[in-house]
Amino acid sequence: MERDYYKILGVPKKASAAEIKKAYRKLARKYHPDVNPGNADAEKRFKEIQEAYSVLSDTEKRHQYDRFGFVEGDVDLGSHPFSRARGRGQWQEAGPFRVRVDGGGAEGFGVGGFEDLGDLFSQIFGGRREAAAAKRPRAGADHETSVEISFADAVRGTSVVLPVQRQVHCSTCGGSGSMQDRACPACHGAGVVISTERLRVKVPEGVRDGSKIRVAGKGTEGAAGARAGDLYVRVTVKPHSFFKRKNDDILTTVPVTFTEAYLGAKVEVGTIHGPVRATIPPRTQSGQTFRLRGKGVRNLKTRAYGDHLYTVEVVVPKVVSPVGEEVARRVSDLYTEEPRGKLPRSL
Repeated sequence: MERDYYKILGVPKKASAAEIKKAYRKLARKYHPDVNPGNADAEKRFKEIQEAYSVLSDTEKRHQYDRFGFVEGDVDLGSHPFSRARGRGQWQEAGPFRVRVDGGGAEGFGVGGFEDLGDLFSQIFGGRREAAAAKRPRAGADHETSVEISFADAVRGTSVVLPVQRQVHCSTCGGSGSMQDRACPACHGAGVVISTERLRVKVPEGVRDGSKIRVAGKGTEGAAGARAGDLYVRVTVKPHSFFKRKNDDILTTVPVTFTEAYLGAKVEVGTIHGPVRATIPPRTQSGQTFRLRGKGVRNLKTRAYGDHLYTVEVVVPKVVSPVGEEVARRVSDLYTEEPRGKLPRSL
């Protein structure tokens, strides 16, 4: 079936070889099957792009196509990068993609031919050995992961063990991708491998929800001797049912009886550092807040502790009895002013 190869690549008929190559590289990156796993339409489009480029990149075939609108014989796709390879190959993880290095037999999207498109391979899969050698030193990329810890661990500090995957230079070939002029058997010529490490990360005392902990040098290894990237661990803190945190302060509610609030009392207040005997002054109002200095969370920068603020809540007895009713009537005589007298009655 006749195809408009120029239209497939999105270039005019008078396009130069460089323009055709640039268009092909852009489309190949967009529709490559590894970038669109399971997408049949993308795979079909990718094959059309390959076919168009195999004709328009060849001077003789392009001349024949321009004259007659077709090319005699089968279009050879085997010489293109990412084409259906006739040889057996192996898949190798490289960054966010999977690289297939050909070697003889099974069908699959292979890598081969077109030495002048080595930089295309580099952009998609991490680069050929020749392209990598030509690069200037470049720092490795940073990575981010996350961990969820309890409220108590965030307040007291802890350590967590995280499985971390990162790209490192192949130790077998030293990152060159080859050994004795042949592809390295460990990294299959990529020069890099994916390493899984179990890192113990220290979570400092007082870490907040959403904070990031930096682990230096545990990102992607740098190129040409440059420094490695860093790993950032984002911390999510589970909320506590009783203790509430506001900056470095801890907030709680302490129920008291009417008698304790009216006459004053010593009550036990639970803090993150343990129970404390606190004073409830006489005639304490429900909703009144008191402060226990230095009983809050430790600040990560100043290392000083925040405070514990507890709010008193007067609890009314649930038991109704003649004696209780009599006491309540007597208590009502103690109010010298209307408790709701200062509230607005409307807008």
